[in-house]
Amino acid sequence: MAELRKSLVTKQPGKAIWTLGAAIFTVFQLPFWLILFIPRQFRQHPQWTYYQATMNKIVRAILYHSSVVEVYTPIRLVEKERFITINPSKDYIYHGLLEDPEIQPTVTGGTWYPSPYKTGDEQTILLHFHGGAYAMGEGRPSDVEFSATTLVKNLNAKALFISYRLASNEGCHFPAALQDAVTAYQYLLDQGISREHIVISGDSAGGSLALSLLRYISNSDVDLPEPSAAFFFSPWLDIKSARDPSYVNRNKHYTTDYLPGNFTSWGALAYIPKHMDVANPYFSPLDHPFATKTPLWIQVGGLEVLHDEGIKFRNVMESKGNKVGLHVEPLANHDILFVGNLTGFAAEAEKAVKLAGEFLRENKKK
Repeated sequence: MAELRKSLVTKQPGKAIWTLGAAIFTVFQLPFWLILFIPRQFRQHPQWTYYQATMNKIVRAILYHSSVVEVYTPIRLVEKERFITINPSKDYIYHGLLEDPEIQPTVTGGTWYPSPYKTGDEQTILLHFHGGAYAMGEGRPSDVEFSATTLVKNLNAKALFISYRLASNEGCHFPAALQDAVTAYQYLLDQGISREHIVISGDSAGGSLALSLLRYISNSDVDLPEPSAAFFFSPWLDIKSARDPSYVNRNKHYTTDYLPGNFTSWGALAYIPKHMDVANPYFSPLDHPFATKTPLWIQVGGLEVLHDEGIKFRNVMESKGNKVGLHVEPLANHDILFVGNLTGFAAEAEKAVKLAGEFLRENKKK
């Protein structure tokens, strides 16, 4: 019965009907929220602004209904503006779990910010992976303009945002996104960019992908140099548990975050192949810390549902002797780097990136 209900709203015309109904329902809810949040004591947190309280509700509604209909994000590899296509590299760099009989390395793409890399550029080069629960989003300006601008401006860097394959698309579950990440990393090295200039980073699910890439580089037999640093903004690291919507819906920070359980559940179920063990380190990295020469920097919101994951991540990685920095933005909800301009935390996102830059400079001196 559940599968029947799902098929009714994830295919046309049910998808369009639900989307229209959701839009009308949200419009009717909006005046109630606008009145409700005038007194501070009725906001999700009394120190939140009126705007922050209202936008938290609106963004959650958008994500909830997008997950119900399983909105489709196509893989677009058409070169435009600063977008580039990247061909798979040498076969030997796709080793172990990346040697999948069904999922093969293929052409991926990415967008440079603020301009493409040129031979001889001495700036930090960020290889960034966007969020979206492995189900939504891409690295183009329409999705990541705020996060890209915030990163390159405050780090004096250039950034390549990868439009990796999404698990919500047919035949793109794990290890598709990780194959794309390895392809992109090798591409930077092939441009003559030294590891000392490369920082890998990601927000939310992109943080998970950045950690998977770092694990692969650090622990596989493939001879890839480790990057100079890795940044994780609100990293989503317990994908195994997120298969159950209640993991988010019963979280102590649920009311002060915009993430609905059906969003993370949709992404987790699509990402993990049915034939693989959910306890695999790539799906439950908090249970499988590893040693790396790369300094790690983590940012989490004090009021987000992934707050505890971020704290545990710091603790377990430190237990392996790693250099780890952590910044908790006390009043922030999830992934302010990605949507801080929408949710009212743009200043906090800029502050976080500046702190990441300080961490990078301090560790480059050592």
